Amino acid sequence: MGIGIEPIGEMVLLAMENAPEKTESGLLLPEEARDKMTLGKVEAVGSDTKSVSVGDRVIFRQFSGTKMEWMEMDYLLIPEEDIQAKIMG
Repeated sequence: MGIGIEPIGEMVLLAMENAPEKTESGLLLPEEARDKMTLGKVEAVGSDTKSVSVGDRVIFRQFSGTKMEWMEMDYLLIPEEDIQAKIMG
């Protein structure tokens, strides 16, 4: 069961990940540093998407795509070319 949004072509729908307030060692991250975090989880992909799959965690370009709120969750709809890396592990 999907979330009710189906990207087309090479578009990818990401669930935005909230940046942590602290590092693993306990240091507090300032809000401006958290705003620059560009991590997301792939929730849906268009039919022409080749390099990512649903469930992948990815890093994307900071000012890319269309931000939206859907069913009280924050999402980003971006072209596949704006995804820069997969997070492994």
